[in-house]
Amino acid sequence: MELDKQIEALLFWKGEPMTLPELCRALNAPSSEVRRALGELREKLRGCGIALIETGESFALGTAPETHELIERVRKEELSRDLGRAALETLSIVLYKGEVSRREIEYVRGVNSTAILRSLLIRGLIERKQSETDERMFLYHPTVELFALLGVTRSDELPEFAAVRAELEAVKAESTKQNGDAEETEIA
Repeated sequence: MELDKQIEALLFWKGEPMTLPELCRALNAPSSEVRRALGELREKLRGCGIALIETGESFALGTAPETHELIERVRKEELSRDLGRAALETLSIVLYKGEVSRREIEYVRGVNSTAILRSLLIRGLIERKQSETDERMFLYHPTVELFALLGVTRSDELPEFAAVRAELEAVKAESTKQNGDAEETEIA
């Protein structure tokens, strides 16, 4: 498969920006070839609804500038709707965990949560920051605005905080145990 198609698939799957070094590592290709393929992908997407977005040394797939009015209208409609069950589940996990990775959220929920997290970010209910321990990972946490909407000033003021937090920690411990068992089986 051509390198530009591999980049397109990788950026689509990742759903967030990747740096040139990250792309080079993932594709096992030198930066000159990756840059050339990025140029080919940019040209191939010209006139499509999707564009290659470049911010400094980061690259991502996003909507084409020509679709701005459509996307803005749909985004406003989306923001005016109530949160669905999936969004409330995800928001609850973020609230009760305090700071959580997408991987942890998806383990608890059992489904991909990328679109839900994006929606909650757009609404200003959660924020994300880069993990200090793993540069490839983002951590999500509740915003001040969310606490204000809920009428609380601290996480421990949430209903049944201690019980829910303990249950989430038990799920995390089970996940860690299963991962440890899988690694031991793999080594053996």
